[in-house]
Amino acid sequence: MPKVSQLSNEEVSKILHLKLLGKTVKEISKFLNRSKSMIYRVLTRKTPYEPKLLSGRPRVTDIHCDRRIQRMASSQKMSIREITRTSRFQISTNTVHRRIIESGYMIHAKMARGLPLSKLHTSKRLQWASNHMVINGWLSFSVMKENGTSMDLTGI
Repeated sequence: MPKVSQLSNEEVSKILHLKLLGKTVKEISKFLNRSKSMIYRVLTRKTPYEPKLLSGRPRVTDIHCDRRIQRMASSQKMSIREITRTSRFQISTNTVHRRIIESGYMIHAKMARGLPLSKLHTSKRLQWASNHMVINGWLSFSVMKENGTSMDLTGI
């Protein structure tokens, strides 16, 4: 459900002032570009209008910490884990990642996790993948040759 925009104290005083001048609720709502129900709510409230406190878990970081996180990621080229370790607060890597994405002006790209594989490890990984490949629910022929099993292709 979307958050309802709240009235500022300035808008509330305008509503009350316009009502004292004899304006109708419809005229006030058109003038302030607000709904008639919101105007009625302000006018019929017995206590002074105060915006509701937002429910939910409070943010771990404040605006200054958010800016520092964004600066570390953009200008200092630090990884998310490095930023998490160097921050004064105990925040998760997900929070750091979220703050970087929220910045809006940064282009989001996944950072490299580590060094690339060596040629030996690349060839070993490709060899393993070719030996364990499944094609349409059937194991590849190289796996079957190693296991000594045969495949009946008459049902295909």
